[in-house]
Amino acid sequence: CFHLPSPYTYRNPFGETNGALLAQKIAAAMVDEIEFQDPSTIAAFIMEPIQGAGGVIVPDASFMKHMREICDRYGILMISDEVITGFGRTGDWTGARHWGVQPDMMTIAKGITSGYFPVGGVVLGDKVAEVFEKAGPEGNIWTGYTYSAHPVGAAAVVACLSETLRLDTKNNAAVRGAQLYEGVKKLAEKYDIIGDVRGGHGLMMGIELVSDREKKTPMDAATMKRVHQATYEAGAMVRLGAHNILMSPPLVISEAEIDVILSSLDAGFAAA
Repeated sequence: CFHLPSPYTYRNPFGETNGALLAQKIAAAMVDEIEFQDPSTIAAFIMEPIQGAGGVIVPDASFMKHMREICDRYGILMISDEVITGFGRTGDWTGARHWGVQPDMMTIAKGITSGYFPVGGVVLGDKVAEVFEKAGPEGNIWTGYTYSAHPVGAAAVVACLSETLRLDTKNNAAVRGAQLYEGVKKLAEKYDIIGDVRGGHGLMMGIELVSDREKKTPMDAATMKRVHQATYEAGAMVRLGAHNILMSPPLVISEAEIDVILSSLDAGFAAA
């Protein structure tokens, strides 16, 4: 497994702050890596449309399209990891669709049952599915997991997706995500400990805290704990990832509840 630089405009090895230019430089790095490794040795390229646990890294709108074009050029399968971004999180039904890209495969979990029952799966595009369908018995992949095709899991999927569609959660995620993003940007004007704000595409938010905004010095652990505790006491439980605050609120969250998150963060930053 070989990695490419992340489309992270705040910190990257190129020192590039322009998202579109950074996407081009990573695309060039991808081509170099493919040529170095030999395209015939590469099974697939996998990416999250928006990085989740990696810090909520939102790429430029051109980034995933660059990756798709390069995969097509070299005959490499593109796998979109939709475990976090699938089922409405980004304001579209999938993260790849959000960027206007059709991958060859998608990994799915989490949102497919809203976490009420553990279910994961893989969605195949026609190009991949037809290979297995036309290959006959030799084309089968013989695997067996104890809980494959679990009937309770399948029922949970059907029930949850029915509600997801009925409530149209993707549109709520888009509207409430914009509210959260704009609110946090206003907090960044108020508190210079906020170095970077990442979001604006559905209900995914990353806030990077620094002790020196000019030098981008990561905030120390003790201060992060103080911010976390004060935010919690004010009404919102948020997740820390090193010196980042990471949030993926429920897709059914209300306008008033977003206001609670914002006021709680305000109290948390004030405590620092």
